[in-house]
Parts: sequence; structure tokens; C-alpha cells
Amino acid sequence: MKIVFWGTPRYAAENLIKVVNSGYEVIAVITQPDRKRGRGKKLSPSPVKEAAINLGIPVFATQSIRKDQNIKDILLKLKADVYVVVAFGQILPKEILDQPKLGCWNSHASLLPAWRGAAPIQWSIINDDTKTGICIIAMEEGLDTGPVIEKEATVIRDTDNLEILTNRLSNISSKLLVKSLEKISQTKGLSKALRLEYLNSIEQSKLDGNPSYARQITKEDFLIDWNDTSRMILKKIQGLYPNAYTIYNCKRIKILDATVITNKIQLEEIHHNYIESTEKRLPGEIITINKKNGVMIMSKDYPIKLIYGQLEGKKATDSYTLSVQSNLSVNNLLGH
Repeated sequence: MKIVFWGTPRYAAENLIKVVNSGYEVIAVITQPDRKRGRGKKLSPSPVKEAAINLGIPVFATQSIRKDQNIKDILLKLKADVYVVVAFGQILPKEILDQPKLGCWNSHASLLPAWRGAAPIQWSIINDDTKTGICIIAMEEGLDTGPVIEKEATVIRDTDNLEILTNRLSNISSKLLVKSLEKISQTKGLSKALRLEYLNSIEQSKLDGNPSYARQITKEDFLIDWNDTSRMILKKIQGLYPNAYTIYNCKRIKILDATVITNKIQLEEIHHNYIESTEKRLPGEIITINKKNGVMIMSKDYPIKLIYGQLEGKKATDSYTLSVQSNLSVNNLLGH
């Protein structure tokens, strides 16, 4: 069974490696073009391209598969049996979806029909969902609307950030992809309808949950709004790790880790006048700074204790050191 693998980020690269290591024949990889990455803004290949090169697999990049006739011609000559898509970053047109004899299959990082679209892992955390998961779906023209042939859920823990949850979902995805490919390989000669029946596919309309859209993350999303509730801010910090930030004195301060302080006894231990002065605190106001507890900032409802952060141009550090680097003082307002 000849496979063409489509993907771009590290998450997808790990899936590619697992599929190859499980004995499947990946005859080509399609990925996004090299991008400028890192501080030096050097042109760098996608993680999937790097993995394909290391595995000795031919790799092709396309800016737009809809407009790229060269890649379309290459795909026709390859005559692959299956296309596997994991976080490729582009929507495949119908003429591509119709090519492989055994279908196009996508591993999507949500419990569909929830969070169809580009950034399902981020939005599941930001939205404070209790669980997420992986669905292997038969691809069709709609955005992540195809029938599901495999599904596995995982609880979103309070300590999960984007990196932690992405790694866990990548492991689940790799496992389900290998399992699905074994079943798909047994459907040679079947029509599309009989194939889906053999694979016990389930239409998304029959699954739990309502359809929702995980739009792409924009640069505006990363800015913390201290007028939000403490829980909303914490989920943004975790869901956009490591890039959620605030501003002070015209400089960006990334918030890498934080916790919400709701226990009144703990609050009094940290700041003995906190309870009396609650109503006077403004969202974004620094309540206290000390070596033991670091930096504590007011939100709409409860204070947020910073644990780790990073001032632009500096390395990540504990919040007390961060406060020294950033010249922060009690009563300063962040976000300005």
C-alpha cells in the first residue's frame, strides 16, 4: 500500500515517523515551503520536511495545492493508494481528494464535530474544555466534516499547556493512524461506500457535541487582557504557550506559567492587607513582588501568581528575576 503523507509541523512529523517505523511505505511527502524562523529569521524547512529527508523519502513543497499544477502532475504519476493528512495547513481540493484508490484520511486533533479547523488544540484549552482527543476521518470537500473511523479522548488536565497536550495528542494520533491504515489496507477493491461501511464509519451528525470552528490564531490573540477573569487568562497562557504576553513600558513580557490564587488564607499569607484592599485593585495591577512568592497581578476577579516569564531579549526566568529585569514595582499596571 503506497502512501503519500501530507503535513507540516513537528506534531505531524512525529506521526510520519511512527507510520514509517510501523512498516508502511510512504512514497512521498507534501509539506509547506521553507519559512523564516527563529531570532535570526533564517529560511528553515518544516519539521515534516526534515523528518522526510532523514527517512530518505522524496519531499515536495507547495505554497498552494489548489494552484500548483506541478505538484498535481507529480501526484498523478505517483499513483498512491492512500493520502494521509496531518496538520498540513491547506485545504485539499476535490480533484486531489479523488485521486487515491483507498481514499484520503485526516487525523484531526479534536473530538469532532467540535473544533473543526486550523487550531483545535489551542481553542480546546482556551475554551476550558474538560476533554479533547483525536478523530481519524475520511476527507471530503467540507472542512473536517467527514465520517469518523477511529476516535480516542483524553482529559485536559489543569496543568496542561499547548506543548504538553500537543505531545499527548501526537502519540494518540500516531497510534490511531497505524491502526486505521491496517484496516484501510484490507478494503482494496471496495467502493467508497462499502469501504466506509467496512470501517464502521460514523457520520459526525450522529456524534456527541455541536459543530464549532477553531479559527487560526492571530497575533492579537496573544495579548493578555487583564480585564478577563483569572481563569480565562490562565487558559490563554496555557493554550497559547509559550507566546501569551503582556506589555509594560513598551516591552513585551511573555507569561510562560502562572497560577490563580483563590484561597483566602493563602492570599493573606502572601499579602496581609489583600482582603481589605480587593476593591481598590485594578485589573493588571501588581499586588506584590517578593523573592518567596514572585509577582502577583490582579485580574477581573482573583489575583494571578506568575511563576515563569520572559522579557523580550532575555531568557525565560522565575517571576521575581523577571520583575527585576523589567523594572516592575508594586502598583504598576501591566498591559500599558
